[in-house]
Amino acid sequence: MTTTRMPLSSKATLSAALAKARTAVQLDQAQYHDGAKAYYVEVVEMLARVITRASDEKDIKKLKDIRRAYTNRIQELNELLAYS
Repeated sequence: MTTTRMPLSSKATLSAALAKARTAVQLDQAQYHDGAKAYYVEVVEMLARVITRASDEKDIKKLKDIRRAYTNRIQELNELLAYS
């Protein structure tokens, strides 16, 4: 991603989102699904803020793809937690 074109606040938000995403994945792998879901929700919200500020179409597409993957995982976790 070409983060040099993003405002500093977007870079900071993206960095924080990636850190939260790592935590979400770790919790998910450890089967702490409630905690993982909470982190994924935060990441999706943060990515949405970055996307609205981004201007590079390639960056926007990559960010939307990542956001979609996390949104899909949230839906999967919702189904899993509903049957727990």
